[in-house]
Parts: sequence; C-alpha cells; structure tokens
Amino acid sequence: MRIKGAIIRTTRKQKRLSQVTLAAGICTQGTVSNIENKNVCDSLEILDAICKRLNLSLESVLDDNDEKKLTSLLNHVEELCNTFRHKEAHSLLKETSINVADFQNKELEVRWFYFMGITNLLGYNNTTDSLFYFYRADELGDSNSVYAILSVNSLGIVYEMANELDKAQVYYEKSIDMLQKMTIKMPIEATKIFFNTAKFYSLIKEYDTAFDLATQGMTLNRSYQSLYMLDLLAYEVAFNDYMRSTHLAAPDFSSAKSFASFNDNQSLLDVIENDEKNLSR
Repeated sequence: MRIKGAIIRTTRKQKRLSQVTLAAGICTQGTVSNIENKNVCDSLEILDAICKRLNLSLESVLDDNDEKKLTSLLNHVEELCNTFRHKEAHSLLKETSINVADFQNKELEVRWFYFMGITNLLGYNNTTDSLFYFYRADELGDSNSVYAILSVNSLGIVYEMANELDKAQVYYEKSIDMLQKMTIKMPIEATKIFFNTAKFYSLIKEYDTAFDLATQGMTLNRSYQSLYMLDLLAYEVAFNDYMRSTHLAAPDFSSAKSFASFNDNQSLLDVIENDEKNLSR
C-alpha cells in the first residue's frame, strides 16, 4: 500500500527516535526505511503498530483514498462490534461500494473477511457464511496478522455454539499457538483471543487454563496502558480463580465491578450480582 512516508519520518525525528528504535519489537529497520523513503508498506499490522508508537492515526499516513475510506470504515465497524452492535456493523459492511478485492493490501482484505464473518455469526447466527469468511481470512493472512488469528479463534466460537467442543478446542488452541509465534509485538486486539479462549476453558471446567489466559489478556492491556475489555477479563480472572481455589470463600469481583461500572457494562454487573448471591463456600 502507498504511504505518506514523510509524515512518519518527520514525526519520528520530532520525537528524537532512530529508525532502529522505532522499529524495535515491530519490524526491521529496513521496513521503516522503505516506509519513509519509498512510501510503501506491505503490512497493515506493522504500519498500525508504528503509528501507535508515534501517536499518529493510521488514516493520516495512508496515501490511497479508497484504502483510507475502507480503513476508517473498518475502524468504525470494530467499535460497533466491541459494543455488541454486530447487526449495525454488518449493515455498514454491506452498504459500502468499495471493493476490497481491488486492493493489493492483503491485510486489509483479511480484516474485511474477519468482520464479515464475525458480524454474520454474532449478528445473525449465520454459521455458513461466517465459516467461509473465517477460513478465507486464515488463508490470506500471514503469521503476524492478528485478524487472521482472530478468524481462527472465531472458528472455535462457531463450533462451540454448535456444541462441537472437541472441534472448538482445536481452533482455540491453534489461535493461541499462532499468537505465541508472532514476530512483532502482540497487538492489543489479541485481547479478544485471550478472552474468548479463557471463556471456553472455563466452560469445559479447565479453570487453571482459563485463569492463565485471562491473566495474559490483562498483562497485554498493561503493556499498552489500555482498558480494552478489562472488565470482562477481570471477571474471568476472579471467577476462574475461585473455581480452581478451594480455599477461597467467595470470588473477588471488586476489580471486575470497577471496570464494568466505568464501562457502563450493566449486563456484566448483573452477572456479577447473580454470582455473588450464588457462589460461596
């Protein structure tokens, strides 16, 4: 994809960062050089990580107008999905006139397929179409594509919803393995993978594993100084710690309640209230 490399170069120098320092944990120095001097980047994940390190918006450095429009659209779709408004997000995807197949940017295409899959699945319970989109994203994505990994993780959700738990576990485990093999800094979006997989292991009563996965999600948030899904992760940590620890008289939902109140997550607060009434030894 075409990049406004001068913006990244100028911002990097203003922050007194070398190309090596900017690239650390994200990519090679050569990739940063190509971005700045040749105005190209083959990975949306790498570009997004660099922009976050420089406090730049992704849209501000994209040179292609349609790519900027699609990136902005997908950012909006992601915000809607994060608040469980999957039908509204799906409508936006269906209404756009932009043809993602026209781009050379594979990562943008992977992201498109993931959101088509997750909005079909959680908005309309359409497992047939969602399976197609998730498999397609997995095929197109590379080893550092968090949306390809999210698609694999979402295949676990599909099979969990169908009560095919053995198949679900295969895809949940595969997605975690893919995360551990990433060669760039793990993106904050990986939080969803830790949360979804923790919920699954809690469902099958492997509470130690569920606790560890939820804790890893919270640790990832800490590395970004983020509150992304912290209410849900804190709940999973507290619930699974109680279920695995016979010495605890009751689960400690204090952190989960604080984050849920901050996020105005009433549905989670209702779950916590019910658990506090019924979970005790």
